[in-house]
Amino acid sequence: MLMRLIVLLAGVVAAAQACAGGDDYDAANDVKGAGPAYFGFVRDHRGSPVVGAQVVLTPKKGKAVSLKSNVLGLYRGHISKDVQPDQVQVSCVKAGYKQLKINRRTPPGKNDMFIETECTMQRQ
Repeated sequence: MLMRLIVLLAGVVAAAQACAGGDDYDAANDVKGAGPAYFGFVRDHRGSPVVGAQVVLTPKKGKAVSLKSNVLGLYRGHISKDVQPDQVQVSCVKAGYKQLKINRRTPPGKNDMFIETECTMQRQ
């Protein structure tokens, strides 16, 4: 009986974290020297989160990095520290959606550690 209660409580806590936007990304454990953090939200044209969208960071030179948006539409990841932020193109893809626009809130040409973008998508 006690074991069932513990398992039930663990499930409730995990579900609450997911509904509250719990994210497996832990900024405190960022790898030092991994390069700038790219983060932002994938939303539909009405402002609702697009869950499970693929966010692709494509540098002019080097290997692209693919990220996935969580339950809030949030994504976060790194690309090589050797790549300047203004040399990285951000795009969003999800079946049944088309990308409308990408807003970049970090000014190009800066070597900031946090590059915020927002991807707006629309159902097809």
